[in-house]
Amino acid sequence: MNDEEAGRMLERLADRVPVGPAPVDDLVRAGKSAQRRKRYVSLFGAAAAITLLLSGGVVAQELAGEGAPSVNDSADGPFVTPPSPTPETDLDNPTSELFGPLQGSGAASCAERPTPEAIANRAFAFDGVVVNIGPAQSNRSGMGYLDLVGVTFAVGEWFSGGTAPTVTVDMGPPVAWTHEVTAEVFSSYAIGSRLLVSGEPRWGGSPLDHAIVWGCGFTRYYDQQTAESWRQAATTEKPSAPTSRNA
Repeated sequence: MNDEEAGRMLERLADRVPVGPAPVDDLVRAGKSAQRRKRYVSLFGAAAAITLLLSGGVVAQELAGEGAPSVNDSADGPFVTPPSPTPETDLDNPTSELFGPLQGSGAASCAERPTPEAIANRAFAFDGVVVNIGPAQSNRSGMGYLDLVGVTFAVGEWFSGGTAPTVTVDMGPPVAWTHEVTAEVFSSYAIGSRLLVSGEPRWGGSPLDHAIVWGCGFTRYYDQQTAESWRQAATTEKPSAPTSRNA
């Protein structure tokens, strides 16, 4: 597939889905085609095209330079959105057999445990499928560089922090690892991976402003039981802080 054919594919998808839930299967296939066609730098252009498709309009993106605005929309609430149906065919999730914290996320070295209550206190949390991997958004000149990539997700369900059908967040790049029993080599995540993701804005601000995901189990491979625990924690009313009484 060349660039002209890819462009025609995106135009056809735009005609079919001008608004509404993200077409996960189509985005995964388009993302994989783009990845085979051009590596890394060209994937940034594919991410912009996917964002344009799903937003139903023009989205201005300024990813280079200090003080660049975030491409992500956020909302104050309600945070939990109804889960959209997950396609049962053609999803081709390359990490569907994996469970628990995302590989390479340093699950044993964090001070806070990723309990559902701790997840509910994060600025954003969602269930999504990776549709593109491109340049990081949160690094700032002179402010310290982190080895990150910008990962675009088609969001099936928001638990907190947003409402848009797609979101791009910074996270560590995929790493290769070997299964202890089968000796099979896996990538920690790839286009098509379904993950439960949570984190914070790197420099403060709105939940998705230069968003960066947390490791240590705060981002993990999807499983239904964990997703339900995140959902319940997000909808549980938190006790208000005690008020002081004047003597």
